[in-house]
Amino acid sequence: MSKLTAPQFPAPFSAQRAGVSGAAGRHKVALKPGRSLMDWVRLTKSGKDLTGTGGRSFDVTTEELAKHNTVNNCWMAVRGKVYNITPYFEYHPGGVDELMKGAGKDGTQLFDEVHKWVNIESMLESCYIGKLKATPVPVEKSGSPLVKKLYSSLLSAKGHMPPPAPPPIHIPEEKPSPRLDWFQNDSSVTLTIYTRWNDILREHVIIDKKGQKLQAAVVVKDMTYMVHLDLANEVHEKCGVRVSKGTGKLEIILRKVVEGRRWLALGDPLEGHNTYEETGNKEAVFRECKVLSIEPVSHDTHLYCVQLPEGCRMSVPIGHHVHIKANIEGMSIVRSYTPVTASLQYKVPPQLEDIQDEIIYLMIKIYPGGALTPAIDRLVEGSKVLVSNYEGNYQESHMRDCSHLILLAAGTGFTPMVKIIYKNLIEEWEGSRQIKLVFFNKTEKDILWRNQLELLAQENPRFGVFHILSEADDNWDGLRGRIRKEILESFIPPIGEGKKVMICACGPSPFTEEAIRLVQEMGYSLSRIHPFMG
Repeated sequence: MSKLTAPQFPAPFSAQRAGVSGAAGRHKVALKPGRSLMDWVRLTKSGKDLTGTGGRSFDVTTEELAKHNTVNNCWMAVRGKVYNITPYFEYHPGGVDELMKGAGKDGTQLFDEVHKWVNIESMLESCYIGKLKATPVPVEKSGSPLVKKLYSSLLSAKGHMPPPAPPPIHIPEEKPSPRLDWFQNDSSVTLTIYTRWNDILREHVIIDKKGQKLQAAVVVKDMTYMVHLDLANEVHEKCGVRVSKGTGKLEIILRKVVEGRRWLALGDPLEGHNTYEETGNKEAVFRECKVLSIEPVSHDTHLYCVQLPEGCRMSVPIGHHVHIKANIEGMSIVRSYTPVTASLQYKVPPQLEDIQDEIIYLMIKIYPGGALTPAIDRLVEGSKVLVSNYEGNYQESHMRDCSHLILLAAGTGFTPMVKIIYKNLIEEWEGSRQIKLVFFNKTEKDILWRNQLELLAQENPRFGVFHILSEADDNWDGLRGRIRKEILESFIPPIGEGKKVMICACGPSPFTEEAIRLVQEMGYSLSRIHPFMG
């Protein structure tokens, strides 16, 4: 049965794949040796006082919080709790400057914009000082001297004119909510959701069903519409999803256990039913999934096939990612991974398409000194792993109007490109779009799915794969070096040729940021670039 747990700090919108707008804010800095996340975990467990208060806990006023706003003495409040973040400065991948933006302040909004999926209570537990005590704002009574003085001044003003009206308050226009309807026949009940979004896909609904309780999260751009019902009668565990292309209509088909029985009502609404809110404000849900298989991809990377719990249906859209969570030495560690397909050698047959909604393939590189991947490396078939809802902002419509798709990938930045390649070259074998994968790695042994990529390039003239190695040995006769303008100019059509080009980039943050800069230098606007930020 579905096992759902809500994290303390959810993952409604990770900045890992934040798109262009998030690129500048996700810059990472090089940490000193001995300053990794695992080093921080060990420090927090060492017994050393990281609070700066001798371990004493007390309520903190906003005035007191504001006094601690320097690099050597920095407190920050997040969600009503105050932490001494000074010891963490050297361990923060985003650098000191990013943390100083919240120095002596309530940094909740700043934190949520970048790291909402991180469990800060676990991460900074050893730095906890106390609760943030809000300072009450004094309110003048109508009979107070201040009010009387203001009233007197108003009456003595020339012409006894009232003060100018305050500027109008801008109230954001509410987005029209999707509409739910339903109908039935002898064998099934169909829920019809009119989303008003013509680009809606089957992947845009996540379903959890346990007994007669049905929960469906319908993702509509940056919003989520919730259906949460205690159904009137029993239905079979598996359900179908159907989308009417170009109409915005999505259908969930439930098969009746007792055929021929007429339902008098759909069911009773449960918490959150018929709500429509920004996805970024919703709590993520982690599901306990089962590892079905583990296959080697390279010397340090494996392909994990994980099965969603019974009653759950979630097909991750192109370019979206999930979070994996584990408890490491008492600390909740979360990392993001972009699901891939099982292979680039064959198309999933129609009879197996429904099964694809119940499994997720993750290509994960193991870092011996990493915080989470050593635990992932210990997984075996049958192991359980916590996997979240998907997140991301990439839309298939990004590819719709392009004739040339250029994919710039470094290392495991290849993973979001897999489904793009599969969609354009496996599912749409007879299409016309030209696709180039420019793949940057250190050595030949680091190239992921090399044989599959080169075989695909041989079989489909619309696809080309080009390898660039930064630490190649003497036997390598291909391109060498790191990303630079001269290399990109070899693969990206000049802006003046009039070709409709779309460029995607993913890899370590410095790689992706440099790719954005170089492509812009070549004359392309940000509207033609989609960076998957890590």
